[in-house]
Amino acid sequence: MQGIGIEYYGEQPHLIDITLPDPDAGEIEVELFAASRNPLDEAVAAGYLAGLGEFRFPLVLGFDGAGVIRRVGSGVDRFAAGDRVFGQFWSTPMQFGTFAEATLAQARPALGVLRRIPDGVGFEAAAAAPTAGMTAAGALDNSGARPGDTILILGATGGVGTFAVQEAKARSIRVLAPASAEAADALRELGVNEVLPRNGALADALASPGAPEFAAILDFAGATDSVEVAAKKVRDGGTVVSTAYGVPEALRAQTRIVATDYVLDKKPARLDHVAGALAAGVTRPIIGHEMGLEDVAHGEAPARHGLRGKTVIRLQ
Repeated sequence: MQGIGIEYYGEQPHLIDITLPDPDAGEIEVELFAASRNPLDEAVAAGYLAGLGEFRFPLVLGFDGAGVIRRVGSGVDRFAAGDRVFGQFWSTPMQFGTFAEATLAQARPALGVLRRIPDGVGFEAAAAAPTAGMTAAGALDNSGARPGDTILILGATGGVGTFAVQEAKARSIRVLAPASAEAADALRELGVNEVLPRNGALADALASPGAPEFAAILDFAGATDSVEVAAKKVRDGGTVVSTAYGVPEALRAQTRIVATDYVLDKKPARLDHVAGALAAGVTRPIIGHEMGLEDVAHGEAPARHGLRGKTVIRLQ
C-alpha cells in the first residue's frame, strides 16, 4: 500500500510504501475512501509541530479523512468493524495519517476526534468537514456574535470560511465578506449578505456612508492589513478572532475591543456539532478541487478560482 509521506522534517512529501501493523489495544484500522488537505499538513511536514505530540517516521501525512473500519483492537467498544467513520485522525504517537488507502489510529485519538458518519453523508463530504467545520464553529462561538448581529468574514471563500458563512446564516447572523467579482455570486448563494471589494478598496467601502458596524470580525486568511482596517468598524466590546494569526500586535494590546487568535478546542463537542449540521443539511462542504494520491505526489496545485473551499483526495 502507498501513501503520501515524509521520512524526515523538511522533506518534500512523496509516495512511500506502507505496511500497517495489526491494531493494538484501543486502535482501529480504517479503509479510507477520502481525505482532505489542511494547513496543518504542511506544518507537520515542515517540522513546525514537532513539539506537539509525537511523530514517527516514515510519517504518512494527513489528519482529516473518512472511511470504513476493517479491524478493531482489544478494548475498543465505541466502534465496530463495518462502521463508517470520519474525523481528525490525530493519534499520539502519530505515524499513519489519512493520505493513504488505509490508516491505523486510536479509536479515541489523543489530539483528534472520530465519529460515525451521519446517514446520507458521503465519504468525500465527510472527509472535507472535520477540521474546517470544527474551526469555523469554534471561531464563531468565540466571537460572541448573536442572532441579528453583523459580522465581517475575511477568507470567506476558503475551506474554513465557507463553513463559517453557512454557520452564521444558520444562526441568523448577517455576514459581509470581501471577495473577487468571480466569487461574489457563489458567496451570496452560500449565505453572504453583502460582498465587499478586496484589498485597498475595502477601506473605502467601509468608510462609505451607511457602512455597518460589526459585532465581530472572523479572519481565516491571516489578512493583517484588512483586519487592521476593518477593526475600526467593530463596535465597542466587539471581537476580532483570527485562526491564521492575523491580529496585529497593536490591535491585540488595545482594550476597546477583544482581539485574539483562536486555536481549535473542544474537539469532541465540535465534531458532534459538525456531524449534526451535516446530517440536517445546515452546512455542506464546498469542495473546490479533487485529486488522487498521484496528483499529490506530483505536487499538483489546486485551481484557485471562485469558491476555493476544500481540496479532497480520492483514495478508492
